[in-house]
Amino acid sequence: MKKYLIITLLTLPLLFSGCSSFDDIKVTKVKDVTYEELRGRMLRLAIVATVDNPHFFNVKIKNANMELRLNDRVIGTVTQVEQIELAGRKHQDYKIHVSIELKDIMSNLINLSRILMNETKNLNLSGTVQVKSFLYNKTFHIDRLSFQ
Repeated sequence: MKKYLIITLLTLPLLFSGCSSFDDIKVTKVKDVTYEELRGRMLRLAIVATVDNPHFFNVKIKNANMELRLNDRVIGTVTQVEQIELAGRKHQDYKIHVSIELKDIMSNLINLSRILMNETKNLNLSGTVQVKSFLYNKTFHIDRLSFQ
């Protein structure tokens, strides 16, 4: 019995070693941005994005540290991303709820009104997103993800 236990313990890490190489999870298109609420300096948005997960296993978006920019001017920072599970080997749309802490509401009033009226032509995100699958974590860098 000990022999089988030892063999199992030695082969178990080999089975999970295939998960150690995370390929990039890509956001191929942001389809829609809708305003949910503005409370104080916190802006909540719902973003519909097409995400490509090339892995055969599901991954969860755990955390994000990104800046929201309009016309290359920082409007705010993403402070919370609703945890989302991305299905394995899928290229599909997901609705992602984010909370954004606005920098300076008065100086960004015109830019904020453009977001609220869904004028997101020059709106983009940049920063990092942390994903997790079973025991593995990886942080992906997002550089100027544009809203179309």
